[in-house]
Amino acid sequence: MEECELCGKSTDSAYVVLVEGVELRVCASCANGKKVLSHRPTDSARQDYRGAYQKTVKKNIDEPPLVDNYGRVIREARERLKIPIKVLAEMINEKETFLSRVEAEKAAPPAQLIRKLEKTLSIKLTSSRSEADDNQHYRSDNGVTTIGDFA
Repeated sequence: MEECELCGKSTDSAYVVLVEGVELRVCASCANGKKVLSHRPTDSARQDYRGAYQKTVKKNIDEPPLVDNYGRVIREARERLKIPIKVLAEMINEKETFLSRVEAEKAAPPAQLIRKLEKTLSIKLTSSRSEADDNQHYRSDNGVTTIGDFA
């Protein structure tokens, strides 16, 4: 909140006006009838405005992870079936450019696209690792798990 330099009233959006050759930051009522040079909301008003329209990104934690080389798997399966990327895009109702980015591994496919690709190309793009597999990796040679195995 700023104060008007003419009347002293606090305002959310200040106007820079020209009053007798001097630039002043004033409220809307004092700016009425004067030459307005610029209008800027104060920092708090701008922050409230931006915060109202920000999207929140939600990640699905239960979603299994992608295989390491998902782009190569998709491309090889598509080429094995002799399907051009344009035709595949039409088949699964996705944009060709986005599929190209997924094949180049520049973009991660959303869960819905993963399901479409797995069904259409008869491939598996998600890796299902269980906790037992993860624990086997951390076990020491003698079979006893120690604190050092986790560190």
